[in-house]
Amino acid sequence: MDFPDRLWEWYGQDEFKRILAVCLAIPALDFLAASAEVQRYSIPSCPACETWSEKMLPVSEVLEVVGKALPMDVGSALEKVWQLSNDLSEAAFHCGNQHMYIHEEWQPLRDAAAHALDLLGAKELAPHLDELTLDCRNTILGIKPK
Repeated sequence: MDFPDRLWEWYGQDEFKRILAVCLAIPALDFLAASAEVQRYSIPSCPACETWSEKMLPVSEVLEVVGKALPMDVGSALEKVWQLSNDLSEAAFHCGNQHMYIHEEWQPLRDAAAHALDLLGAKELAPHLDELTLDCRNTILGIKPK
């Protein structure tokens, strides 16, 4: 079973927290897989702080929330992204440096993020991502559809 099919299976089982974690991780992984130039111009303030909180922590969240329910290959790919994120040196990852993304340590992280996106079936899920995110978030928060 490919991952998008698994996600839809979770949807049918009301596993909204799992789905939301995945939906929030996909744009984060898109950023981590992007070129240094795209990354640099996507983060307006402190690149390290925003990258950590908005782009790296969602990967950790998927590993926490979904855990062993992830297929082994997807879980391993996400763990690699998380590990590479944590292994960035201070030279490659520090506050106030808008050029940190050009450091050579970022390329393996980009490659790992791109691989994780492929395994997640991000292209297949893309047309549904906004609606799934909103639906799951509203359900979790108890907000009824209008």
